[in-house]
Amino acid sequence: MKQLKQVSNSFGKIIFNAIRNMNTNITYTNTLAIEDYTMFRKIVGWQELSERQIEISLKNSTSLIVAMDGTKPIGMARTITDGGYFVLLVDVIVLPEYQKTGIGRELMTRLMTGINENINENETVCVSLMAATGKEEFYEKFGFTKRPNAEQGAGMMQYIKK
Repeated sequence: MKQLKQVSNSFGKIIFNAIRNMNTNITYTNTLAIEDYTMFRKIVGWQELSERQIEISLKNSTSLIVAMDGTKPIGMARTITDGGYFVLLVDVIVLPEYQKTGIGRELMTRLMTGINENINENETVCVSLMAATGKEEFYEKFGFTKRPNAEQGAGMMQYIKK
């Protein structure tokens, strides 16, 4: 049984390394088709949006970064902002088969670099996000703190449907 486990672990390592090596072919762009945005939302189980909502949301994004494997979009992340103090990270999504290969980290690094480049000396901006359950540790690596904590209450949200 121990030998089977070692073979299984070695096989898993080979597959993991093969997927990790795919990242050398990954490119990044700032455009995303409506149907690809819909696909990302569906894969993570988020509510469906109308085409009008998607078009407006993507157009009004402050930044949009899309990871591409050839012509296939495999990850995305975007920000919205008030232009002065507040930045909201939204839609940080990587296709399941590409997760844990550094693509999410690269998307976040690019977003955070862009945010930092637009802050003037002696200014502070508040960067916020709503992490999916179980993804908090990923964002902590970028300096985010969990809420609630001793200084801040829980974040809140509301869906309004018409």
